[in-house]
Amino acid sequence: MAERELFEGFALQAVDQKGRVAIPADLRAAAERNSDIRQIVVGAHPFDPCLSAHDLSWSKEKYERIDMRQQLAGDLGEQTDVRAKRRAFGLVEKAPYDDSGRFVIPPFFRAKAGIDKWALFYGSGETFDIWSPERLMSAANVDPALREICEYLCQTKGVKL
Repeated sequence: MAERELFEGFALQAVDQKGRVAIPADLRAAAERNSDIRQIVVGAHPFDPCLSAHDLSWSKEKYERIDMRQQLAGDLGEQTDVRAKRRAFGLVEKAPYDDSGRFVIPPFFRAKAGIDKWALFYGSGETFDIWSPERLMSAANVDPALREICEYLCQTKGVKL
């Protein structure tokens, strides 16, 4: 596998009534370097009450990793999680984005994450998270540094939480 560009950084972006939002420039640049197709994959984060997104090439890498784990577990006589691939690839939606990075957050996932007028994007290496600022601030066990970033960005943009 070629060297992947990681998703790093954070930004607070406005979301319109139809759920359109722009991927922040740094995150969009990483997605474009990782994939020839202007499309991201969006799904619920496995642990936090937010969304997780990534470029299409990460889907292929993720499949290979899950498949390798399942083969290794089978070789060792261990139980495999037969739902892993189903969750990783069935509980997602692809979202194309334009030259400026604008895409529509898939409606089911937008509702699930509670995203309304603002979305906080946060790089997580191979993926990036998309948070509702309100949900982030009320969630238990959120990294205090992430909470501090959210407060700061909301304050600078005049967003009342």
